[in-house]
Amino acid sequence: MTEKSHKRLPGRPKHGDDDISIQQTIIQTASKLFMEYGYEAVTLQQIGKACNVSKPTIYYHFTSKPELFKVAFTTMLQNVSRLTSHMLDQAESLEAGLVRLAEARLANPHAEIVTMLREAEPFLDQVQIQDIRDAEHHIHEVLAIHFQRAMDENRLRMDDPFFLAETFSTMMLMGNREDNLNKYGSNLSLGQRLVDIFIRGAQ
Repeated sequence: MTEKSHKRLPGRPKHGDDDISIQQTIIQTASKLFMEYGYEAVTLQQIGKACNVSKPTIYYHFTSKPELFKVAFTTMLQNVSRLTSHMLDQAESLEAGLVRLAEARLANPHAEIVTMLREAEPFLDQVQIQDIRDAEHHIHEVLAIHFQRAMDENRLRMDDPFFLAETFSTMMLMGNREDNLNKYGSNLSLGQRLVDIFIRGAQ
């Protein structure tokens, strides 16, 4: 039986709520397992067992393990993008929004995601890799919009907003160093320190 030859059950609604729920469960389960064990160590059987579905059910929703990984990875990045937009939109100031965002992102170290992608890349095709890069770029776009707005309102000096977005994301890697968390006591304290340096520089 080929990957795409799995049949729907008789009377099964096309794109029904059950299908959506199962697909979301598979994505969420795969994301957790990939994050915990890495790409190569995780099998479709393991994912199916963890979310109580069969391997053919996974193939019903996803053509392959690389495609499932791509969807799981881009979904994680899309969640980060939505979180970024929400926190910055709701904050009373750019700095306050960045502090909240830093606290949240330091609590979920980005380096783990980078490592997971590096391991999976040899198994992905160029379209899948580009889809992931596009999802990551969208996070920087969201940040860049807020940085550009702050520059237009003379709250930040003029600079390339995408460079600032990439710089801020890179600074979040500080959260992966356990000694930093021990030194500053909490993700909030470390986040405040990083944002202060980001906004005001080290002059």
